Amino acid sequence: MKNILRTVSEQFGSLLDSGANKLDDWFIKDVHKIAITGLSRSGKSMLFTSLMTTLKYRSEENYNCLPLLKSLPIEFVEGMKLDAIESYELFPIKDHIQSLENQRWPKPTEQLYGFRLTIRLKETGSIKKYLLPHKEIVFEFLDYPGEWITDMPMLNKTFSQWSDSAWAQQMTEPQSYYAQEWHHFTRAFNFDLVPDDDSIACVVNEYRHYLKKSKAGGISLLQPGSFLISGSGFDWEHHGFAPLPTKVTSDLSNPWNKVFSNNYQLFLNQWLKPLKENSFKESDKQIILIDLFEGLNHSKLHLQQLKETLSNLSETFVYGNPSWFSKTVLRNTAIGKVAFVATKSDLIPESQKPQLLSLLQDITEGARAKFEEKDIEFDHFLVSAIQATDSGLSKNSLRYTNLQDEYIEVEFEDIPTSLKSMNRDENFPVLPVKVPKDFLPRILNGRGMDRLFQYLLE
Repeated sequence: MKNILRTVSEQFGSLLDSGANKLDDWFIKDVHKIAITGLSRSGKSMLFTSLMTTLKYRSEENYNCLPLLKSLPIEFVEGMKLDAIESYELFPIKDHIQSLENQRWPKPTEQLYGFRLTIRLKETGSIKKYLLPHKEIVFEFLDYPGEWITDMPMLNKTFSQWSDSAWAQQMTEPQSYYAQEWHHFTRAFNFDLVPDDDSIACVVNEYRHYLKKSKAGGISLLQPGSFLISGSGFDWEHHGFAPLPTKVTSDLSNPWNKVFSNNYQLFLNQWLKPLKENSFKESDKQIILIDLFEGLNHSKLHLQQLKETLSNLSETFVYGNPSWFSKTVLRNTAIGKVAFVATKSDLIPESQKPQLLSLLQDITEGARAKFEEKDIEFDHFLVSAIQATDSGLSKNSLRYTNLQDEYIEVEFEDIPTSLKSMNRDENFPVLPVKVPKDFLPRILNGRGMDRLFQYLLE
């Protein structure tokens, strides 16, 4: 019997060697194409750094981190490798580890990264281990700057429609606070003047100043966010635009309306459309990272806007649940499984995590409503990519090292379980945690990563 199996195995091996790549994909590779979606400051960089580090130590050092990741049993893992996906930059894991060694948090994502993480497992089935002695679990990750994500809904709007909606958002709280200087500028500016390079640059730079100020203040829905980062590739200095007052956008003959409409269309055609067509349709699973602490640190209004932003972003990706034949043979991809992930959960005590999970479910309510007519699986997770805090003396306290290198203890009030239970101006300060010197064991002792990836592998 063994000799027969060996013969079949040899024939199958020669078939694979002859170039039958599809057979290789179907029978010995389990490929998971995962889009990591997160707004700015949601913790994507640290999550990737943690994932790669924990899997490396799990496969190469047999360190039993990620204990609940049953689909990748540690005793059957032979090794792992990291490769760039063709036409994408490889995630800069070494740079991020170097930052942590220097007690600096990794820099946020400002360009598109695509990388493949391949984990080789020993086959355990009595017959399979002769036919196919190894099985590979492949994760293909696409990592986008949060600023690009928030720009995608602009594809469905004309310049005047986008301008009016952006203006309306700026007139409501909390944006209205940050938009005061921008509004003062537009009221004083003479839009009857013929636009030239200098005057266009003046308006665009003033609007960028508003975007930067709002981002620093925790505002999540800012368009075009691509103007805020260097990796976008769009020449905003020469082809920039800004939302204009309704009295200008309603006049089709106004030269400012014409110039900014043309620049807006260039932005859609030369940057945003190619980005969506080339990169945003290649995933079948999605992790949506959400930093609830940014909103909690500011106000209820910030969290309400985060809820609105997530609802709008649910229209950016292609959702559905194609059949095995459609995915494997026809190569059709659509996102069929979504994980909503609240990051940095080590910043609260264990006693507060049920409340944080409830708040996460409330914040994602609008986005989940868009899935009702589609066969989409989803779940909610709390994750800490690094356990940067320690338990305190009481169940509602934590100890941590602050930015002044002081190891202190703080007591927590109860976190709200929903927006309705939160007062209008109530806020919850976020711990200013410094990167711990013992960051490696704290990464290996992170929480929630195993549950998250077990869900994606099931």
